[in-house]
Amino acid sequence: MGGILMFTAARAETPKQLNLGILGGQNATQQIGDNQCVKTFFDKELGTDTQLRNSSDYSGVIQGLLGGKVDMVLSMSPSSFASVYLKDPQAVDIVGIATDDTDKSTGYHSVVIVKADSPYKKLEDLKGKSFGLADPDSTSGYLIPNQTFHKMFGGSADDKYNGFFSSVTFSGGHEQDILGVLNGQFEGAVTWASMIGDYNTGYTSGAFGRLMRMDHPDLMKQIRIIWESPLIPNGPILVSNKLPADFKTKLIAAIHKLDTEDHGCFVKAMGGAQHITPASVKDYDNIIALKRELMKGGR
Repeated sequence: MGGILMFTAARAETPKQLNLGILGGQNATQQIGDNQCVKTFFDKELGTDTQLRNSSDYSGVIQGLLGGKVDMVLSMSPSSFASVYLKDPQAVDIVGIATDDTDKSTGYHSVVIVKADSPYKKLEDLKGKSFGLADPDSTSGYLIPNQTFHKMFGGSADDKYNGFFSSVTFSGGHEQDILGVLNGQFEGAVTWASMIGDYNTGYTSGAFGRLMRMDHPDLMKQIRIIWESPLIPNGPILVSNKLPADFKTKLIAAIHKLDTEDHGCFVKAMGGAQHITPASVKDYDNIIALKRELMKGGR
């Protein structure tokens, strides 16, 4: 009898479904395509049905982690992680930080882009022009440039930074920001890039590469970068603390196994040539402090 009970309990430890959260703001079809191999890997490794939860915005993944609807995120925005942490410090565990395969760097940059044939060479040249931000929970697409623009021009996104820009629009994501510049919706916009590796290939990781692989092979000839932020820590890889403890341990092991045994798939899902190295909440202290200030209504 005891044996049967134990067997039932062990089976109950593996959830029928595992929900992988994917941040919005990029082409959904492409994102889901890039994560199909992750589903195949986890289904086989863990004996569960992995669902790809592609959210239209970053907030969907934040709410999913807080509400138990998302079980893991491989590529998380540091600012979105800060939102989760500030609402519930116990909601998630950090599996590690994404680290560049080439030079072992653990960060990336927010960049402002303009069209290559435009006259703008620096931020100040965009006075009176239209500007695109990404998502309110994006680190490089809002949190960090917001801090810079506030220091340089005063105000906030709400008042177009003291009226410096003619318009400030949240486009919904990095891909939309880049396309907005290309199609003339914005004269300047923010996005993200590792800023290491070859410029012409869109660097080792960032929003440029995914768009180039889709249908814009000449993207880097069509844009120019006129500002880059200090280094931002790469996003953490997260698992939910609402998972059964035994299964969570297996899931963390499986994430590491995906990185080492099917690295090509891991790179595809991450949107760049990266691997996992150890990290903790401490690595995100500065981002958490900035987010706390922003949530209070301060700048």
